Amino acid sequence: MSEDHSADRARLLALVPADGSAVGNTALRRVLRWSEHHYWSVRNSLLEEGTIVRAKGRGGAVRRVLPEEGVVSEMAAEAELVGEATLAYVHEAELYSPIRSTLETFWAKERQIEPLAVEITAAQGRKRTGGRWTRPDLVSAAVRTYRYLPGKYMEVVTFEVKPFDAIDVTAVYEALAHLRSATHAYVIFHVPNDQEESVKLTLDEACHVGRRHGVGVIVVGDPADFDTWEEREEARRVDPDPQRLDEFIVAQLSAEAHDRIARALH
Repeated sequence: MSEDHSADRARLLALVPADGSAVGNTALRRVLRWSEHHYWSVRNSLLEEGTIVRAKGRGGAVRRVLPEEGVVSEMAAEAELVGEATLAYVHEAELYSPIRSTLETFWAKERQIEPLAVEITAAQGRKRTGGRWTRPDLVSAAVRTYRYLPGKYMEVVTFEVKPFDAIDVTAVYEALAHLRSATHAYVIFHVPNDQEESVKLTLDEACHVGRRHGVGVIVVGDPADFDTWEEREEARRVDPDPQRLDEFIVAQLSAEAHDRIARALH
């Protein structure tokens, strides 16, 4: 490791509170004034060695691992609110493209993955995908490897998107149905920053149901601005039947995605 990289790791770590409370990636990048690539590289090196862990917050957050911790505990963290009302999206379909762009860039970096595909799967015409609630709005596919585990691990994440005027706990059950064939499932609720109070009770209920069933809940102020994304509940990984997972990839993703996944697994 170079001296410069060690110094940058020390600079970043010095900005993470010593008491174990969380600080947002946005706030850290603003103070450090680093390029996005450099910030994620330094942050991820600290994550990999276990000095810090991911925490909840808009745009993602991190916190220190305290000496007395034997395991990583669940912690919620509040990050800075952008404050200004965001652009209203009238139709659900308008959300797909900016969400896809954010998923394959900032969201992927925050999760330390390199997606092989992030595709909009909602609009597939009359293509047969298995029946009601089997077609998510977006799908991310990646292959993970780990330092101390042999082999490669497929990660297929589904996203059910709901605009502000369609926020309902039913969306969590729609996402839950995807877990028969995927490893993770999320609901993304579009909530302009100045409207959050009006749907607070519904969001709380959705988070409660999501936590109970392992479905993640993401609240988005502006789908194109990751700094307004907040992961309220993290999706739990499940291991679906391999045949169902394989059939899901075939049915939901493009031929180009199939080729990239096949090459990555071999």
